[in-house]
Amino acid sequence: MSVAQARGTTAPENYHTARTFPWENTWLVVLLAATATSFLWGLDNNGWANPYYSAAAQAGSQDWKAFFFGSFEWGNLITVDKPPLSIWVMALSVKIFGLNPWAILVPQALMGVATTFLIYRILRAGYGSAPALFGGAIYATTPVVFLMSRFNNPEPLMGLLTVSAVYVSLRALGGWQLKSFAAVGILLGLGFMTKQAQALVVIPAVGATILTLAQGSMKSRLARIVATGIGFSVTAGAWIAVTQLTPTSERPYIGGSWTNSALELAFDYNGLGRFIQVPITVTGDRPSPGNDELAPYNGGFPRMFDGNFAPEIAWLLFPALTVSIIILVLNKTLALNQVQKQIISLAAIWLCTAFLLLSFMGTSIHTYYTFSLAAPISIVLPIGFAVLWQARDRWVLRLTGALVVGASAYMATRILSYSNEWPVWFRVLLVTTGSLAATGWLLSAQRVWRRASLAALALALIMGPTGANFYTASTPQKGTNPQSGPVSNDPRAISSHLIDVKAGRPAWALQTAFGAPPSPAVVRMLQQTDGKQEWAAATYSAQNAALYQLQSGMPVIPIGGWLGTDPAPYLDQFMTLVAQKKIGYFIWQQDLLDRGELSQNTIDISRWVRDNFKEQIVDDVRIYDLRS
Repeated sequence: MSVAQARGTTAPENYHTARTFPWENTWLVVLLAATATSFLWGLDNNGWANPYYSAAAQAGSQDWKAFFFGSFEWGNLITVDKPPLSIWVMALSVKIFGLNPWAILVPQALMGVATTFLIYRILRAGYGSAPALFGGAIYATTPVVFLMSRFNNPEPLMGLLTVSAVYVSLRALGGWQLKSFAAVGILLGLGFMTKQAQALVVIPAVGATILTLAQGSMKSRLARIVATGIGFSVTAGAWIAVTQLTPTSERPYIGGSWTNSALELAFDYNGLGRFIQVPITVTGDRPSPGNDELAPYNGGFPRMFDGNFAPEIAWLLFPALTVSIIILVLNKTLALNQVQKQIISLAAIWLCTAFLLLSFMGTSIHTYYTFSLAAPISIVLPIGFAVLWQARDRWVLRLTGALVVGASAYMATRILSYSNEWPVWFRVLLVTTGSLAATGWLLSAQRVWRRASLAALALALIMGPTGANFYTASTPQKGTNPQSGPVSNDPRAISSHLIDVKAGRPAWALQTAFGAPPSPAVVRMLQQTDGKQEWAAATYSAQNAALYQLQSGMPVIPIGGWLGTDPAPYLDQFMTLVAQKKIGYFIWQQDLLDRGELSQNTIDISRWVRDNFKEQIVDDVRIYDLRS
């Protein structure tokens, strides 16, 4: 008996026949309002969030060339190390509302709300009201989603675009119009324009679903794949093509590449380079050889469940993987209709692909990359529980459902054990609620227990993630490695290292991951250049440069790009700019020089400045006036 038959209704065969219940719209409004409130509440506590991207948004609001290329500063010397689509959104917001944290961060929060709605719509088509609302709630409360929806990294836009592509592809599967599949490709291409390789994780799932579950002959299905591919290729390649064809003298250097190439940025730094197994530093960056502050490669199936990654995503990851297997095994018994098969197949392949890639990719991985798992988990898990619920009259499946619920509670308690900050009462409450949910599921064959067991289930599944989100919202999230929940007691977890980093121990790590707080006196000096120079100053790392640029409102060169290792500007180029009186000051960073991770080009620029200009000490900052 199918899920729809078990409900006593006809399963929807397309996206236009699902019945709407009077209470559904009310709860949908409540869900979206609660999501928006949680994403926006105290948002300005995060300040500039990741100053690197905030500085690029500031630059894009000042100059259209900086806008198009994603330049770090509006002198257009170097870009950030990502494609510019997410920068475009923030830059337009800044242009309209002025430079402030709200203008930078609100677009991401609204993207998170929109994605929550799309998760609801995807589930609503095949599985009804309750799973759809539950899926939206799971997505909105997933810690990494909550974290990134309040931050200015590219993840929120990437998530919105990839989920939109899934939504459109599911709608298109029942039809014949190739333009619908071209639209899917365009959305995926825009996702590539946002985060490049990370946005491609969903493509195997979309392609496999079109080939196996779309209507028509294999020839027509291949035609739809081709239409999708064309839409993707044109959209994903447009910015790269324009950038590559623009003479290097007329555009900024492409940050993150060694050869000033947008192709290299896409396929190496933001592509295959992320799968290289090299040691990383406590800030999550690649070091130079011989560095002694390194973390070993930890790839493998346990990675997503350790104290570093689990607090972001693993609360419901294991049950989501489990129900995917269960549905695969019970496929014929469940007799799902075509729409239901399309949804679960796409989401399950998406989930497994993301899980495998994140588990086995190289060491150039941040914990917030787990964002790629959030949407498929939010789709798969409600479907799995809906299927098991409808089949609960079979005691084996009822027991299976209870075990999955119990496993969810157990995983939550494991994650709580990764931090000493969780209060005892919360641990007890979570275990109690999980036990009640598992017990209620076992007893759900009796009508009197049904509503109570479903309520306990919903509470047990979102209680832990919601608790983590309170910690996240109460802690300002800034720099290159935002973290969900309380500080971990796992020595492998970056959140435990960041306590010292935030306190400036060691100083180089603070400047790399967050940027050192700018000296007010130096900021005033930069402001007094007042446009007389094309750049008010030059310094490293990019986070230091970003904070000086944001605070002064004047463009600042991040020498060597993100970590001071990109070959931009070259020493001869820098000397020419100084001779032309285009740079006001040079801000010395001894801690980064002592660390030994800067490129030789950046070191040579520093030495040339030291040997040819007079040093000043301003508010304990070494600064050189390049105008003299």
